[in-house]
Amino acid sequence: MFLSLPQYEFQVPQGIREPGSRHWRVVEMPLHAPWFLLTVAHADTEGDGLGMSHTLCIAWESDLAGALQAIGADRVQGLVAMMPAWSSPTGQWFSRPVTEVWLDTHESGKFMTFTDATGEKFDGGIRGNPPKAGVASELLLRLPSVGVRRSCRRRCCASTSCSSGSR
Repeated sequence: MFLSLPQYEFQVPQGIREPGSRHWRVVEMPLHAPWFLLTVAHADTEGDGLGMSHTLCIAWESDLAGALQAIGADRVQGLVAMMPAWSSPTGQWFSRPVTEVWLDTHESGKFMTFTDATGEKFDGGIRGNPPKAGVASELLLRLPSVGVRRSCRRRCCASTSCSSGSR
């Protein structure tokens, strides 16, 4: 979960912000558990290929599953699992680009299994056991491998040289 305090609120003018929204310059992570960055494309209403995206910071697996089911996998541009220091040999937080998300049903309940860019499966919770498929598994998301960095939405960025100059 994320925590913020009133002194970290950022005042955005009403004409610019979403109605009812609040903005924060700083958030804390009081519980050091994995969390997720989900980047979602907005609809390209102009048809110019320059559509916008937004990124959600999601603290719980169940909220990630709900977001993926509500948003639709076709709009997801990327997913990163932010792993806490206790799960790292370096003792620092680190990121794992995610290529697959599975919702598994087991006799003990529902849990999520992730596949990272190297093909390794891991859980996003704090179970500590290697993930094992249960009675039923539902694929929520499959993304292409993340070997190519895209810094803009032009086709040139899919190659090793970008003619737009934004690489």
